[in-house]
Amino acid sequence: MTTTPLGQVVTVASYEIRKYIRGRRLLGMLILVALIIGLFLGLPPALGIPYASTPNAFVSTFATFSGLLVVLSGVLFAADALVSEHEKRTGYFLFPNPVRREVLVIGKIAASLIVSAAVLTLYYGAAAIAALAITGSLTWDVGLSYVYALAYMTAVVGVAYLLSALLKSTVAATVLTFFLFTLIFAIIGAILSAARVEPWFIPTSASGIIANALGGGGVRPGPGGGDGGFVPDPATSVLVFAAYAIAGSLLAILWFRQRELAS
Repeated sequence: MTTTPLGQVVTVASYEIRKYIRGRRLLGMLILVALIIGLFLGLPPALGIPYASTPNAFVSTFATFSGLLVVLSGVLFAADALVSEHEKRTGYFLFPNPVRREVLVIGKIAASLIVSAAVLTLYYGAAAIAALAITGSLTWDVGLSYVYALAYMTAVVGVAYLLSALLKSTVAATVLTFFLFTLIFAIIGAILSAARVEPWFIPTSASGIIANALGGGGVRPGPGGGDGGFVPDPATSVLVFAAYAIAGSLLAILWFRQRELAS
């Protein structure tokens, strides 16, 4: 293994990506993406429902479920990345290597971001190609929605790594990550809204910009995204994503550096 920190990060990331490719998680995500795309493209003509006539309206159907794909990517490719080293005792073989723990975490985070981004790119790429073929055009709003989805993904991965560093069970880390972004944050946002407090700092509320970029307030976010209520402005939302991503990743690195292997 190369001795430079950057080279070690690249090596760790490459090994993690190979692990995802050889495992069943990436295959499962690709099957899910193919199923969602197939349903969106196959059900309307089967039921006699016409496709949307504009590219934004057409892709907005896909965008409503992009939040769920982001959360599932965080669960499958990030939530157990650190805790498994302790729970499965693979750290006994990994930690003695001449690689600092922070380099190990950064490499794993990079791999999670790359694989999750690849899944989102495939999803939006298929939606864009279908929109171009059916409506005959595309808009920049489709690309903007894709960029927002990538930004939301970094926040989910950052939080997932923090939980993975803090918790001692793979099941606990994966389950908490999933329900945090699909249920807990939504409940907190709803309570704050009822108390007339704008939940601008809740990432799931901010994720409403993914769908709103394609159709304004008329597009209702799907599972894993906003709850259809308050959505911060795009600049605030992106800053919220960045804050969760950076804070989650840094805290995960700091905690993982000092955590003992013994349970």
